[in-house]
Amino acid sequence: MTPLTWSIPVLLAGAAGALLFKVRVLRIASSLLSQAAATGLVLTTALPIALGGAPFSAQWPWPAPIGAIALHVDALGAFFLSWSLPLTLLGSVYAVGYLKPYFDKGRNPGPHFALLNLVSLSFVLIYSVQNALVFLLGWETAAVSAWLLVIWDYKNQKIRFAGFNYLVSTHVGLLVLVAAFTLLHSRTDSMSFDAFARFLAVQSPTRAVVFLLLGVSFALKSAFFPFHTWLPRAHSAAPAHVSALMSGVIHKAGLFGFLRFALMLGRPEEWMGWLTLGFGALSAFTGVMATTSQRDLKRLLGYSSTENVGIAAMGFGLGLLGWSWGLPQLSALGFAGGLFHVLNHALFKCLLFYAAGAIYKATHTVDLERMGGLAKKLPKTALLFLVGALAISALPPFNGFASELLVYSGLLSGKAPEPQGNGALVAAAAALAFVGAVSALSMTRAFGLAFLGTPRDASVHVSSGSPGPMTWPMVAHALGVMAVGFAPNVALKLVTSAAALFPVDDSAPTALSSVVPLNQALFAGLALVALVSVVRARSARKSVTWGCGYTAGTSRMQYTGSSFSEQFTRTFAPLMPSLRRERLPHGPFPKEPGHLATHFIDGVERRVFEALGRGEEFVSRAAGNVPEQPRIAFAAGVAMLVLVGALLAGGFP
Repeated sequence: MTPLTWSIPVLLAGAAGALLFKVRVLRIASSLLSQAAATGLVLTTALPIALGGAPFSAQWPWPAPIGAIALHVDALGAFFLSWSLPLTLLGSVYAVGYLKPYFDKGRNPGPHFALLNLVSLSFVLIYSVQNALVFLLGWETAAVSAWLLVIWDYKNQKIRFAGFNYLVSTHVGLLVLVAAFTLLHSRTDSMSFDAFARFLAVQSPTRAVVFLLLGVSFALKSAFFPFHTWLPRAHSAAPAHVSALMSGVIHKAGLFGFLRFALMLGRPEEWMGWLTLGFGALSAFTGVMATTSQRDLKRLLGYSSTENVGIAAMGFGLGLLGWSWGLPQLSALGFAGGLFHVLNHALFKCLLFYAAGAIYKATHTVDLERMGGLAKKLPKTALLFLVGALAISALPPFNGFASELLVYSGLLSGKAPEPQGNGALVAAAAALAFVGAVSALSMTRAFGLAFLGTPRDASVHVSSGSPGPMTWPMVAHALGVMAVGFAPNVALKLVTSAAALFPVDDSAPTALSSVVPLNQALFAGLALVALVSVVRARSARKSVTWGCGYTAGTSRMQYTGSSFSEQFTRTFAPLMPSLRRERLPHGPFPKEPGHLATHFIDGVERRVFEALGRGEEFVSRAAGNVPEQPRIAFAAGVAMLVLVGALLAGGFP
């Protein structure tokens, strides 16, 4: 056995220990130690390949009907393995501190940590196997493990519904993936990826159908618009570390699957690139628009995941276009930019979710309208959240800027063979610029409402800061964000080997060459500003901010979340449906206090439930006109048609 294959029994043994040991400390230690050992074993194989070494191949004996399982880790699989298992380990460490109150009340930690081991195991399978059946096993292991992790607090009806929503969505994606594999098996009489690649390399109508089926399946997995409705609900309901791992790590498997089968397809047709670029831009646009109006901090971060996978898909679409046009420079900027953004998103999104979890542990709420002034009580969390917010807004000198710069470089390169193509790419660059500006608005809103000003709700009591097991993963992610921003060319070495599997040249490092000194100068400037601020803060005199006729300010004098973004949401009101609940005061001396609340809803989700409601009403009326005995069969058949129609209708808000 090789180090990679040894990681599988190590993870399984750790999961068994987490379930079987009687002592809580041993349950947790079994999971963490096995994850650490498996991470080391996987990295000994993956890192050399990701940095340009030879691919790894092996055969794993297995009885019929699967037969010997082929394992193959090339630069693409090694890239995903090199950070997926380490980040899952950090999330497991965070879980020790985050779930401690549950454990102190007698809750068994074993099943939760065993599931985290299975998540790491699923990565080893998905990113290395070359058999469709085993790939589906890893795919389903990740999906079911994530669902059980989401419903940790299963006694809460809201959490159970969010988990069910996620479970249904991910299995719809599984059915579409099975349909694609079944179609390929019918043409190749094999479940081997090598056989799939030989068939897909030949131009045929089946090739286009497989591309569309796989695109839908992987879009459901990664929460692209319009298949994203499960994501904000699941992230809002799940524990913070589960939300971080789902958004930053687990659902990146969908992007991996897309790239893996793009390699199998060979040189794509031009429409495939435009379709990927268009859906990426649409997902980025709709995701970031939703972030500007959310009052639930974790839902806000969930929608931003749809935004960021859309940005990565824009890079992949650009890469496919460059490949179809025979332009290796454009292909390099697209694939390298998209892959680099996948890595960067994992770093800063996990950081933001961990910071949101620290806020929840201290305040027992994630409602931005009830927060305020937390920077004084939680200064470390405020600083770490600020680092993540600047990175996700693609502001220099942090890592999000570097990856988006590569995508911009390709979109604005003017390399398309036709003027119409260049015009479309410039329009996509303008859309990406809009997305970046709106992302900065939403992060400014989130940070300002949570950490600045004064508390908005007197009933929210802030406890002490986060324990060590929660703080260390946040610090590690923040250091990663800054390190990649400070030296993006070093991190890009992990990306360029994976991108080199496609027809590319060395344009990506060249495009980043001017960013390195710029980012280093900006980091030096930030350090100087921080030093001056600390020195001035020690010697500054303090007095009241406002003294013109007011004895004291109140929380009602501050901006609310709705008022902060009101002008923006009013401008884009047709794209952002909302519900307004109000009870306005009457007369000069109103007897009852007024009330006004605005809730922004997801247009796609609203359309799905409306379609389901209409379908239920139709089935009820139709069943009433059918004789008694066959009613059950008739209703079941109509219900299936309604379900399919609802899923289709949900794609058009």
